[in-house]
Amino acid sequence: HLRRRIREALQGLGLIQIQSLTLSNDDDQFNTVRWKADGAITRMTNPITTEHTILRQNILPGLLRLLAANRHHDLPQGVYELGTVVINHSNTDRFAFLVAENSGGFASLRGRIQALMRDLGCNDWSLEPIEGGPWLAGRAASIMVEGMKIGECGEIDPYVSESFELTVPMSGAQIDVSSLNSAIQDPVH
Repeated sequence: HLRRRIREALQGLGLIQIQSLTLSNDDDQFNTVRWKADGAITRMTNPITTEHTILRQNILPGLLRLLAANRHHDLPQGVYELGTVVINHSNTDRFAFLVAENSGGFASLRGRIQALMRDLGCNDWSLEPIEGGPWLAGRAASIMVEGMKIGECGEIDPYVSESFELTVPMSGAQIDVSSLNSAIQDPVH
């Protein structure tokens, strides 16, 4: 039920669903986006290419890669993925969204988070400032529900954007589905 509700909420925000590879690499997953590994990394023993050496822990880098491949299209562009990541050699679900637009910034992102939380039936949520990761300093936050961190959001730092050959302002979020499921009540039950 929660996965269906997440998809409906994100589509209601005008975002297009994508599905990317679960295979990735250390540069995309950690170095370029400035995130640390979230537990043990599952590595391929005989990778065919240098682009596919590990199983992903983050979805956001795949969205950045997709927007980089589609940078010749008109703005705004908004995409999301609800998919599997592998942390400590176990599958778990996360979702992320990314919006490339000339105007908007953090206020627009906050509005999207607010609409998402409303659609998921979550009233007790907040944003707490954070530093680091792919986010622009002073324009990033942890997404908290009932005092539990369920994800992060913010404007993408231009340094990170340039690493993916992108020059347009972007904002987005990445949320852990298990944490979200623990923090909110399923209205179906």
